Amino acid sequence: MKYFLYDLYDFILYFFESPEWERAFFYIKLTSAIISILFIFGIVILIMKTEILTISLRYLMRGTEIPTLSKSKLKKKWEKIQARLEEKDEANLKLAVIEADNFIDYLLKRIGYKGETMAERLKQIKPAQLKNLDGLWHAHKVRNNIVHEPNFKLTSTRAEEAIENYEKVLEELEAI
Repeated sequence: MKYFLYDLYDFILYFFESPEWERAFFYIKLTSAIISILFIFGIVILIMKTEILTISLRYLMRGTEIPTLSKSKLKKKWEKIQARLEEKDEANLKLAVIEADNFIDYLLKRIGYKGETMAERLKQIKPAQLKNLDGLWHAHKVRNNIVHEPNFKLTSTRAEEAIENYEKVLEELEAI
């Protein structure tokens, strides 16, 4: 029995050291490498086709899921708001600020922030989630002055500052 085990050991050792085995093992490694590359390529394509990765990345980056919206529609709406701003009369300036505020509020609702008012939704946002949170609060206060104070005078400069703050938020949210 002892000799049989030695012979078996020698046979196995010779087999794995033989040139035939080395050639066969090379082809096995080559085939495995090609199949692995194809599988990795397929996985990457599947991930790109699904929105799992993009949603996960958005969640990691922002701390909340931002739904994908049609940028062309959002951009058209924003261009209409900016066109009102260019009119320079006080009524259009006020309307531009109110519409911009409503636009941002709509996006915050779509993102998933809860609350009765925009102020309640803004309170849920952390500065790490939105860099221009202070500017958004400032612009929202201008909007509140317009809506709640009938004699509020809105200057062109103040309206432009508010719209600029709204625009920074839209760019940060990648809406426009």
